[in-house]
Amino acid sequence: MSRHDDVSDVPRATELLGRALQGVPMPSGPGADAVFARAARVRRRRRGAVTGTAAAVALVSLVGTGVLPWNGPERPGTALSGATSGAQRLASLLPPGTGEIREVGNVVGEGPYDGLYAVHGDGGVGYLNIQVLSSRREDWPVCSSDVPGASVTCVPETLPNGDVRESSEPARGSRGDGSWRSVRLFTKGYAVMIKAADGFDSRWALGPRLDAPPLTADELRALVMSPRLLP
Repeated sequence: MSRHDDVSDVPRATELLGRALQGVPMPSGPGADAVFARAARVRRRRRGAVTGTAAAVALVSLVGTGVLPWNGPERPGTALSGATSGAQRLASLLPPGTGEIREVGNVVGEGPYDGLYAVHGDGGVGYLNIQVLSSRREDWPVCSSDVPGASVTCVPETLPNGDVRESSEPARGSRGDGSWRSVRLFTKGYAVMIKAADGFDSRWALGPRLDAPPLTADELRALVMSPRLLP
């Protein structure tokens, strides 16, 4: 794929980014460039098919860095080749009744479950975005978010072992497209981030929105603690 193809796909990815992946907090500060440089090296070793939705995830993962290490979208709605086993492994970590899991995109990261997953259930499709980066806690402002004008409620907590976990969701009464919630854990030199969204409205969507994100806040907080998410 040419550089022109990459650039021409940015508006479409940005549309999906704004609709489906609002509110994803990303690092800033002196150590952020090193964090993203490491992630980009990992991504270059993981070349593969990326759907239009996955392109949005790769874009939001690198907001503000000037780097777009993704291959460009393939046919929308197509699961990644060889992704079934990854989705099945993730399903084993999720609560019973979550829904059918399909891996639909690659995400910049270092964890074995990093990716964008479609969650089919109750007549709709929601999404889970999982990303693990090597990072120091001090590289990230507390409850940081790079979504301009976003009104977000974030609760930071220090766990008994010293790890820090932050839970975020749109503030009550805030304006936005769709419902989402996210959690971020700093543990053992890694930032583990999970975002759950109810879906989005676009011709690239895999189905109508769910009534709510596919995991509750408590379920997200439990999932992010799984050691199986770490490299």
